[in-house]
Amino acid sequence: MTTKRDFRVESKKRKAAAFLQLVKKEDEETPPDKKNKTEESKTNVENGIETSSGSSKNEKPKNFQQMAEDELLKLRQALRERQKASMEKPKVFLTLEELAKENTPNFGTDLKDEDIPPLFVSDVQSLILFAVQGSACKIKPRWCKLLRCTKVASIVVMVMNGVSNTELEKYPDSFSTLRSEFQTRIDIVNPSQYAKTVPTELFCILPPQQQRILAKRSVEKKKPEIKNEEKPEASESDEPPEESVVEENPLHPTFHQDDAFSRTSLLLSTAQLMQEKYPLPVQYSNVRTLNFKFTKEDYAPVDDKSPMFALDCEMCLTVSRQLELTRVSVVNEKLETIYDTFVKPFNRIINYLTEFSGITKAIMDPVTTRLPDVQKKIRELLPANAILCGQSLGGDLRAIKMYHPYVIDTSCIYNLSGRTSMKTGLKKLTEMFVKEIIQAGTGGHDSVEDATATMKLVQHKLKHHLNYGDVRMGWTVGETKPEENPEEKVSEFKLIKMEEPEEIVDPDSQKSHITARQNAFFKMGKYFYSMFEVLQKYRKTAAMVTDQATINQFGMDNGVVAIESDSDKKTKSLVKSHVQFHDFVYCSFDNYLPHINGETTQEKAKHCLEKMDKRVGKILKNVKQNSLVIVIVPGRTDPEWENAGTVFVKIKE
Repeated sequence: MTTKRDFRVESKKRKAAAFLQLVKKEDEETPPDKKNKTEESKTNVENGIETSSGSSKNEKPKNFQQMAEDELLKLRQALRERQKASMEKPKVFLTLEELAKENTPNFGTDLKDEDIPPLFVSDVQSLILFAVQGSACKIKPRWCKLLRCTKVASIVVMVMNGVSNTELEKYPDSFSTLRSEFQTRIDIVNPSQYAKTVPTELFCILPPQQQRILAKRSVEKKKPEIKNEEKPEASESDEPPEESVVEENPLHPTFHQDDAFSRTSLLLSTAQLMQEKYPLPVQYSNVRTLNFKFTKEDYAPVDDKSPMFALDCEMCLTVSRQLELTRVSVVNEKLETIYDTFVKPFNRIINYLTEFSGITKAIMDPVTTRLPDVQKKIRELLPANAILCGQSLGGDLRAIKMYHPYVIDTSCIYNLSGRTSMKTGLKKLTEMFVKEIIQAGTGGHDSVEDATATMKLVQHKLKHHLNYGDVRMGWTVGETKPEENPEEKVSEFKLIKMEEPEEIVDPDSQKSHITARQNAFFKMGKYFYSMFEVLQKYRKTAAMVTDQATINQFGMDNGVVAIESDSDKKTKSLVKSHVQFHDFVYCSFDNYLPHINGETTQEKAKHCLEKMDKRVGKILKNVKQNSLVIVIVPGRTDPEWENAGTVFVKIKE
């Protein structure tokens, strides 16, 4: 007689078998005879046949209940082994929803292109470094997650130069490999928009610790007895700072009269601007910044005496279901309010958010100032080398729909949590460091009060040292002077100077204005670490097959197997012979470049793309299992429009 327990065991067995059958893939290397035995065993179990006893198909086993429990244990063991095997493999997947939520406070359930902030080739660099360094990597990828990075067998990067999303959409049949083999893809900004290339974005690693070391040295060198005319000379050990310091001279012996160290060392770097979701002047699928204005037509380089201004905004919710500007305030270094106005949105306000903004209907009814008036006034007020300060200033710049390259963000220069993603509020920072209470009333925030508090926080930090107020840099509560750490030393990586030819242009030309803005927003550091040195430190072998110019710039004296190639066919053959023996392989396909000027027919261009795609597929077949494979379609700049690119990512199985 069948009991309830028998039914339960049989039910569990069927569920386990069904689940195992669902997730299990046939192993191509399994011998046919073994497969047949496995299939026969499964069939026998399902029919209740005890094959070991030689019973016939119609006979019932002697101990059916015991056999069912044994088979259930076997199925469970098979599932455990499969799960264990999956834990031995790396996995990569996008985290776009998390990125969109961070970028858009009122992000809903539907993910739209405009909700995703622009991604750059440098974001690909962060993925590569994380795959190499693991938990030691300082900046985690903001757009994806790589699980079990220690299981990555190798990294292969292929670049399809000259190809953009235009070709991907226009000739979909030419990219059968990319469409079938890569399920993970994301759009990127074309690096030529900001005067960079794929190799410079991938291989130039800016020295993040140099500012910290430089600031300590600068405090030590600034002695009271040194007169203005007695300037300390830079020693050979003094290395250049991070990219945010525009001056080529690595030491700044004369600071602003109230500063203990260089205020330029507090500026957000280009990478930080991207990470903190600041609006950047690039054309991208993200339409949120299409109508943004520049705070100046041209920007002058910043230095230690560039003036600082604090900006704060208040917003209300409109019928567009977006937060829109309703008040803006600007304070100078003397804590004087130089601009403060209410602003009427073009869309009707449906929620004044008075408890946060302090805005009411009575305040807004007589207001006639509009956003263009604010933008015009700010352009008039700010000098070309102005430094803007604010608490999470990226949101304020989005509110006034303007770009600005030189910013100090109090939510970044102060950190009490030890985590970059966890920001301390302005109210708590002001109470802790400036010893003042703000936002105490019930009528909402006051943008003048908040801007003043922000300026005080920046000035307060400049009177101490770069590590002050930041527990990530070893600061502890109550510390006012930088602690001496005898174990801290300059990184073992050598700094390489970036040699770039200077382009001579007419200073009155439109191109000159664009170039000046590019230099301000996308500051290319004159000194960098090479990614190949990082690979060498982690005992990773590297090879590159590309043009001679890239080899000369990045492939020398770093233990790199660097091979010049003048054709895609040669590149494919060389890379196929190297991907099995190196931990990192970089290559570029350049044969499509002659086709982008429009001198060839569409058929020839399409044929070239098909051949390039097939070569990617042939290389992919030779890549080791569990390798991280990245294909970069960088996009390009045409005379009339910008063509964005795409990054394809997968783990080779």
